[in-house]
Amino acid sequence: MTTKPGAASFAIELPTANWSDIWLSIIGLGVLTAITSFISALLYRSSAVIATMSQLTPDQQRAVNQIMQFARPAPAAAIGNIISVPLSFFLGVGILFLFAKLFGGTGTFLQQAYAFALFSVPIQGVSALLGLVPVLGGLVSAGLGIYSIFLAVFAISASQRLTSGKAVAVVLLPAAIFLVLAFVALLVFVALIVAATHNR
Repeated sequence: MTTKPGAASFAIELPTANWSDIWLSIIGLGVLTAITSFISALLYRSSAVIATMSQLTPDQQRAVNQIMQFARPAPAAAIGNIISVPLSFFLGVGILFLFAKLFGGTGTFLQQAYAFALFSVPIQGVSALLGLVPVLGGLVSAGLGIYSIFLAVFAISASQRLTSGKAVAVVLLPAAIFLVLAFVALLVFVALIVAATHNR
């Protein structure tokens, strides 16, 4: 799906949609994300310590070493990805499923979830691995994120039997609504701060 994008490519795969493949791939992605996030935390901690140590006196270095013993990356935080990855996947697919139905989509939740797993799991897996590479990894991951939007449109079009225009609306409308709500929340927050400052 990632190398041959198009609604037709997704439509060919839909008859094989099943929950086993979806769960296996999503849990596998969660495990991979947990491992890479833990490694990233270790690398970030090590680089921060090295940069700091070079500017400290021996006594200060010993103090920092003692503090860092208690500031090791927690495996539990990384393991949380095994839960958060499936949750975010099904939440995202669920929101798009509701919007697809509003636009007249006729596909099942299973078909749409399967179509999304076909491209989102490999792309997010590659992004997780690239996250270990400073700067370049982030740039490539951002590019893959944009590419995912195009693949999401094809996945919606194929799984919900919608035209390209409606599929684009299904994918972009939730994001647009979220941005508007975030902007309104920001305005309210700023207004509250200004009001609080004037009342002093």
